[in-house]
Amino acid sequence: MSQTYAYQPTMLIKYLRLLSAFGQAFWILWIQFPKLSKEHKLLAIQKWSQKTLGILGIEVIHGTSPDARKSSVTPLLVVANHVSWVDALIIQSIQPSIFVAKSEVQKWPVVGNIATACGVIFVDRGSPSSARRMVDAVSSALHHGYCVAGFPEGTSSEGTSVSLFHANIFEAAIHHQTLVQPLAIRYTQPHTGALCMKAAFIGDIGFVASLHQVITASGIHAKVHVGDMLSPHGHSRRTLAHLSHRSVASQLELLSV
Repeated sequence: MSQTYAYQPTMLIKYLRLLSAFGQAFWILWIQFPKLSKEHKLLAIQKWSQKTLGILGIEVIHGTSPDARKSSVTPLLVVANHVSWVDALIIQSIQPSIFVAKSEVQKWPVVGNIATACGVIFVDRGSPSSARRMVDAVSSALHHGYCVAGFPEGTSSEGTSVSLFHANIFEAAIHHQTLVQPLAIRYTQPHTGALCMKAAFIGDIGFVASLHQVITASGIHAKVHVGDMLSPHGHSRRTLAHLSHRSVASQLELLSV
């Protein structure tokens, strides 16, 4: 059975604003970027992400562990649980980063072009050689002073729990002795605080259908909790992955209360 969408005037305005945001992204990436310093590139990405979240009707509620470091540290490896493609916008709005993403994202309409221009590091999870190239690319980004963000679960979920972390990405952090910043993301309904499934990118849903599901929701709260930074000193990639997973899982539990 085919599904039809009824567009209200306000919904049409939302889509027009989103198209405008995509146009702005192309202008920033292809026209402005060649003239900008690294710091101004990251600031432009951060502002664009914040604006786009507003268009999508997503409000980010940002919390921090009482013992988390207050100073800005770069480079940094940011790792989080993975619920949705929206996760990347949320992290960019807080800590602009070079992202690691599955290779399928490169084929998404419009977004794939934007991701490629932003320097996203694409990886085929089933290919050892692709994973090796990913580690090398992450190492290069860290070496050049960029923050790198990834989702070590390797797949998205409903957001109620955190699957075990793959260890590959942590090899780069150990090689460069880069601090790891774990954080947790939970999507909730604004009025009830209950888990919101509208953003969850799971099952057979495609990107366009997921985008429509998000933009037609009556608002979404994205609760983010940033934990203590973890030092790679003395760790193997597996033990660092385990420690990071434990941190993200415990933070997600805090967000669920």
